[in-house]
Amino acid sequence: MPKIVGTRERVHQPFYDSLLRVDGSTDLRSQNLGQFGAVQARMQLFLKTGADLSISNLATGGFFPSDQTFVTLAVRVWTYFRANLEAQAADGQNRQVPIASFSNGLVQDLVMRVHKLYHQAENQFFWQLQAGDKPQLTTFTAYTPFAGGLDGFFADSRLPRANNGLPTSSALMRLARPVLIPPRQGFQVIAQASAIGQTVGASITEQLNGLVPDNTANAFISGAATVVGFGTGTGVSVPGKDNIEKDIKYLIDGIHSRDVL
Repeated sequence: MPKIVGTRERVHQPFYDSLLRVDGSTDLRSQNLGQFGAVQARMQLFLKTGADLSISNLATGGFFPSDQTFVTLAVRVWTYFRANLEAQAADGQNRQVPIASFSNGLVQDLVMRVHKLYHQAENQFFWQLQAGDKPQLTTFTAYTPFAGGLDGFFADSRLPRANNGLPTSSALMRLARPVLIPPRQGFQVIAQASAIGQTVGASITEQLNGLVPDNTANAFISGAATVVGFGTGTGVSVPGKDNIEKDIKYLIDGIHSRDVL
């Protein structure tokens, strides 16, 4: 179908790409889960081609096709973490039962790790939007609230929940000056993770790839132990499948200009 020469339409269309979207059913250090492998300290987004809509809605990696342009008016970072307590794990009699049925602190441990992921994602991920091979905006997660999604408070004051912005339009961080992605110019987002300290569990990349304490119940989840009874282990974090759902996305929000067919 031919396009109407000299006529273009402008629509409000955000574009997003996923740093990670997994259910925690495998240790990403040992094997990939779908399109995602182990999270690295430096990763590039918006370079995928033909990704599933749940991962990215940009059909062509790294640029807009034809003479399409995009005016970025706001950027957002989506963070979502949830312990999958419906997942199955072996109990003391080697029976497969839901994780929620364990009474030895496993559920509390997973919930605490979910809270920890929210905190780490806020301050350990740094994002750089590049257009035309030039850095346009460099921020950390807390500076680019999503202005949507989950909100709430917890009675557990030991580790209060930190989400990425209240789900209101006033929480959206609008750019002081729009970022233009011109025709046929490449663009990407670089995600840089920087841990606070060197202790075990301090790095968000370790947590995203899967860390579980080395007690028996969590060892069952990781598949690294046999049935030896509960109450053993030191609780030190070790690699494993943690059954925590993790979804992190970067979204550019603005006006998409395209040809009219």
